[in-house]
Amino acid sequence: MHALRCAVPADLEACLTVWVAACAARDGQAFDGVAERARTKFGAGVVWLVADGVDGVDGVDGFVLATRPGSGLPADPADAPVLGLLAAGPGAQARGLGRALLREATARLALLGYQRAVLHALLDNGAAVGLYESEGWVAAGDPFEHSLLKRPTQRFELVL
Repeated sequence: MHALRCAVPADLEACLTVWVAACAARDGQAFDGVAERARTKFGAGVVWLVADGVDGVDGVDGFVLATRPGSGLPADPADAPVLGLLAAGPGAQARGLGRALLREATARLALLGYQRAVLHALLDNGAAVGLYESEGWVAAGDPFEHSLLKRPTQRFELVL
């Protein structure tokens, strides 16, 4: 079981550090613009959770951010919040942390009265796609090119 808590503004920089490290581990290199692009999403957050102290080590090990409906792409359902950022730091991956964050975020979105949620995943990120599909997320619409990374991306939706 992972200890999750609601994030506070002071967690922002630590979350961005985790995001950049997780993206670099996924992609095999760091890309310019990843932190800046992620930073803009936090102002639209409706659910923001962090996991810290995994294995007794202080600091943010992972986080999830869901943003308000309408904060994603034009093709997204107008009533669906966007699970825009989900990351476990490289040292905390493959321990179920991402799944725990995903489940808690979707449970909280349902408690807030949302009927469904949406996320966007790189199709070549097999671990993430597998996680989402195993949790009931379903591919929706046609794949499209990620605006920063220029890789095939898919929208996934979940009925809450």
